[in-house]
Amino acid sequence: MITKELESKISQMVEFLGFVLYDIAFLKENDSNILRISITHPSDPINLESCQKVSEALSPMLDVELDSEASYFLEVGSKGLERVLKVPRHFALSLGERVNLRLDDKSNLEGILEDFQNDVIKLRLDAKEVIELPLNRVKKAKTILEW
Repeated sequence: MITKELESKISQMVEFLGFVLYDIAFLKENDSNILRISITHPSDPINLESCQKVSEALSPMLDVELDSEASYFLEVGSKGLERVLKVPRHFALSLGERVNLRLDDKSNLEGILEDFQNDVIKLRLDAKEVIELPLNRVKKAKTILEW
């Protein structure tokens, strides 16, 4: 299990390497445990070398921190193009992207995520209309890739 303390250590290491921690998930797929760490960068795309650099830096620390855990596979990758936004950090790291929001009244909104501060989303619906809504009204949110 990933504790807040371990998440903080992982985040610090990722930031030291010049990247930003996007998400951590400890999953079970088929019969394997997977520790999936998603990273991003403020200005550059994530590539294979980026993932390898982070993986090699984190592996020794995780071997010590998770020594009592069941065996697992470490996967380091980019945050992805289309993804679910689950926590406030995801919204803050997705500014400028097109998102779809499912609200508590079962309605859907789609637009550009312009700002996110103090758990308030600012969403540009079109050239003229920008709305603000509290995060607690959002039941599901995901980014949308525009072709």
